Amino acid sequence: MLFLHFFLLIFTLCHAGAQNKVRWLGWDKADEKINKADRKFMVYVYFDGCKWCRYMEDNTYAVDHLAKFVNQNFYAFRLNALMTDEIKIADKSYKSSKVGKYEFQDLAIELLDGNMSFPTVVFMNEKFKKIAGFDSYIEPHNFEMILSFYAGNYYKNTIWKRFASNYCRDNHFNSLVNDKK
Repeated sequence: MLFLHFFLLIFTLCHAGAQNKVRWLGWDKADEKINKADRKFMVYVYFDGCKWCRYMEDNTYAVDHLAKFVNQNFYAFRLNALMTDEIKIADKSYKSSKVGKYEFQDLAIELLDGNMSFPTVVFMNEKFKKIAGFDSYIEPHNFEMILSFYAGNYYKNTIWKRFASNYCRDNHFNSLVNDKK
């Protein structure tokens, strides 16, 4: 009985501090969100066998304040680059095509400009037009800066190098979080 109480205590403590999770939307919601045009989009392109993709999911997307920030500021989509299911967005249909020796989802090919490197995070404006893509694992601190850069529209007037060198969490990241409360 003592073991059961100990287990329940540990279980409760673990879930009491449960993290925010990125709320990944299904591709069937894309048109609805594009028509809303009230947030930017973030598309995470990965494939199941990718070590660095799994590392990014476990170590970057799992950070509580980053997941919360993504959910508040972006429509977040996951795209398995090896997926063969058809995706329809607006009047366009995406199937799969061969690139090298692999079949890739056509939307992944388009978003990555044919450079099939994983993981990749693509930022898109409110009309689902590509702004930029980052094609490697991103450490949580750097991801925080990148999220701030796009969510705060700094990319429109400031070059990345200047933004990164002047980054201040309170002025950039936290101010965007506080604006969403």
